Amino acid sequence: MDDDTVLIRRHPAVFLQQIFESLGALILAGVLTGFVHNSTAITIIWVGFLMVVSRLAFKVFEWSDEFFAVTKVRAMLVHGILTRRVDMMPLSKVTDLTVDRSILGRMLGYGTIVLESAGQDQALSKVEYVPEPESIYLDISAVAFGHGDD
Repeated sequence: MDDDTVLIRRHPAVFLQQIFESLGALILAGVLTGFVHNSTAITIIWVGFLMVVSRLAFKVFEWSDEFFAVTKVRAMLVHGILTRRVDMMPLSKVTDLTVDRSILGRMLGYGTIVLESAGQDQALSKVEYVPEPESIYLDISAVAFGHGDD
């Protein structure tokens, strides 16, 4: 990777929803197991829990094979396991960059980079869960506009 390329992986906070769902499913399965005395029902409860956890595992696997890249020519978000997808926007179309950060994003260190373009809608208009978004904003500005001191 050279100085004219920005390459990142999205922040692990992308898993927050699935983590909380898995914890909720674990608590629910534990409580239901205490009330149910039928072994078939208990098996169904824990299979349901495993399905919720497997969704989290799939999300982690998918995240490990995903990246956001900005070169001198284009910005790309490459994602997907079963169906690979590349969302791209030519840097010549970028008219403005914006960083959005929620309170949770500020606490955990992530934000959303919004790439605005003139004219038609582009396949890539925002990238969520970007780690250290202000730093990435400056890096993208340097690549896209030739400077990073805006």
